[in-house]
Amino acid sequence: MDNRCIFCGAELGLLNKKKLYCGNTNQVLCKDCYPQYEKLSAVERAEAALSSGRAENADELRSYLENVRQARQEEEESRKADKEKRVSGMTCLRCGGQMLNYGKATFKLGEETYFFSDLNRLISGSVTMNIFRCELCGKVEFFAFDDEEFAGQIAE
Repeated sequence: MDNRCIFCGAELGLLNKKKLYCGNTNQVLCKDCYPQYEKLSAVERAEAALSSGRAENADELRSYLENVRQARQEEEESRKADKEKRVSGMTCLRCGGQMLNYGKATFKLGEETYFFSDLNRLISGSVTMNIFRCELCGKVEFFAFDDEEFAGQIAE
């Protein structure tokens, strides 16, 4: 273990030494560098420690950063696959963007009144709708999920 700050290279005395979690290891640094690097995320600290060339356990830091990159890439691929599943083939009426299918939701019918509002909602029933959202402008559209169910509710 070198007795120098991993970031600036300053000689560390007994009272000038601080430890900071960088990636998955603790690194030793001076009190002057501590306020600057404590605000960064563990990943940013690990990258800064590696770029300084003075990092302790550099192999562990590289391994940590590679695992983080791989996890971010897998998350991005998962997000893209989820988006591809949601593609509906419809276009937004407002901006012409692609509408994504967010599935169905059930909405309770009936008025909100001061007395007996729960009973009113229970008697009125519910309607199931498909939800579509534009990925560009955020506009949301609702479509009847089952025409027969919707027609029955309107007739009542």
